[in-house]
Amino acid sequence: MLRLRVKLCRGDTCVETLAIANSGFIGAEPEVLTPLRISAQLFGPSPRVELVERVLADGSRALLPRALDTVDVYVVEEDRSAGPVRARAYLGGGLVLLNDKLLGKLGIVIIDAGEGLWCFRDEVGLKTRRGY
Repeated sequence: MLRLRVKLCRGDTCVETLAIANSGFIGAEPEVLTPLRISAQLFGPSPRVELVERVLADGSRALLPRALDTVDVYVVEEDRSAGPVRARAYLGGGLVLLNDKLLGKLGIVIIDAGEGLWCFRDEVGLKTRRGY
């Protein structure tokens, strides 16, 4: 599993945490799933949300709460960062998940998901990074 260090920001409020790069979390636009504890830090205790029907990885459908406001997402490494990428935030779950479109916009290339190996797009063939 590939875990990346990310910074999620809404206005002047930012939260640094680990996120799972989930290429199976498919969307038409950059999206991030945020656990309620992180959502509360970014959007407050009573965020403005809309219910959106999503098709899950197993083909089933679910209504998920999505914040009406967006977040800026950064990938943070010791030697560089990428972002911001504006993303729609779904609220819930136990882990922060980054969808396929968000990974692409951040320039993340997964080399070996099982070993947690990755690089930035401009580093392909030059550098391999290890997730957390």
